[in-house]
Amino acid sequence: MIRRPPVILAYHGLARVARTDDPTSLMVPPEEFVAHVRRLKRLGYRFVHQRELARRLTAGESLAGLCSLTFDDGSVDNVEVLPGLLDELDVPATVFVCPGLLGRPYPWLPGHLGIRLMDRDELLTVAANPRFEIGSHTNEHMLLGDATEEEAYAEMRSSRERLEDLLGREVVSFAYPKGLYSPACPPAARRAGYTSAVTTGMRGHWRPFALQRESPDALDGPVTFYLKVGGVFRRVRDRAVVRLVRDVTRPVRHRAARASSAAAQHDARLAPAPRRYPAPNRLGDPR
Repeated sequence: MIRRPPVILAYHGLARVARTDDPTSLMVPPEEFVAHVRRLKRLGYRFVHQRELARRLTAGESLAGLCSLTFDDGSVDNVEVLPGLLDELDVPATVFVCPGLLGRPYPWLPGHLGIRLMDRDELLTVAANPRFEIGSHTNEHMLLGDATEEEAYAEMRSSRERLEDLLGREVVSFAYPKGLYSPACPPAARRAGYTSAVTTGMRGHWRPFALQRESPDALDGPVTFYLKVGGVFRRVRDRAVVRLVRDVTRPVRHRAARASSAAAQHDARLAPAPRRYPAPNRLGDPR
């Protein structure tokens, strides 16, 4: 029998961006995202909103074979590209947004790319689509790694209330910016009215208010992707054999990345000049 552990996948945006402009792989090419979902479907995974995964976890129901697709920040491709792909793949997704940053330039990529965050009307369009759940990502991407319980509670509650006022519906899912959370954050998230809070990187576990996520990126081959889905990538990534495989395959992976970067740069030269926005302030890197 194939083992299908539950998995929450963490993405940011879907776009072809030159590696030199996106060294941390915040953007994943749309075709790679499609390939990820299709791989999981072939394994028999079923896809749910984050709120549904949290409901089943809290109720003690089986999570085997479940996947929650999540997107942090709410970049404009979430309204321009993602809905069509979700329809094509027949899956739902959860988007975590910062109500205080709507319509601003995307803070963690160079301005010349012209990538921005969804504005109010675009967010409402996405929220009206039943394939989407909207969650909170704090008001302005506030980092909570050192927050006291009262600080975390105030930020989580206020961002939730702002989104609920805007959307006219309950918001019950939360994502920690940059995946960072202090020991005081999980109880604060519960108090603030959420049913789950998710993290990223090597942090988290399978308790509702510090749920681990795996972050696929543009350099992941099938083996790396399956290791992440299986929940073992964290444990094996620094072992000697894995380091050797990564070293051996790095030239191939990087050649593919350079080819993708060249294509993205060519596309960028043909694109119209981006709109200019005022520079945002005091934001942490989302990873």
